[in-house]
Amino acid sequence: MKTQTIAALVLCGLLAGCGGRPGGLKDAMAYDSKSLTHVQMKDDNYRIFEHPSGDRIMTTTSLGKAAGQGFVKGLTYGLADIQTPEQLHEAAARRYLDLTGRAACPIQSGYELVRTQYEFKFSCPEGTVKTAMPSPMELARQRVQSTQ
Repeated sequence: MKTQTIAALVLCGLLAGCGGRPGGLKDAMAYDSKSLTHVQMKDDNYRIFEHPSGDRIMTTTSLGKAAGQGFVKGLTYGLADIQTPEQLHEAAARRYLDLTGRAACPIQSGYELVRTQYEFKFSCPEGTVKTAMPSPMELARQRVQSTQ
């Protein structure tokens, strides 16, 4: 019984530490895992999730980078915080919108939902249609063309 109580307290403490803002964990859980897309940036391969409402997206670092950041923070008892800055998450969100036919949709606000996960709200002009992400092969072809 004592072990279960300690485990419950540890779990509560971990979950409490996840909240980037009130309701953060609940809001993060509202995203559909089937909407997962990856956007390669210079610093990382971001995971992007689209909210079912269609007016916001959530960005998070790659699993490896998130685990590494958590490891370093734990190893240094929280003294070293090597979290990816919000500006890099926003750049990934912007790229995702551009790649899905929504270049004209401005990002209105962004904030940390939970550790390593940011939510960005955007609005699109009427008539804007979301397109499918280009294939990795198409993205590579575009990169080659832009360097020529």
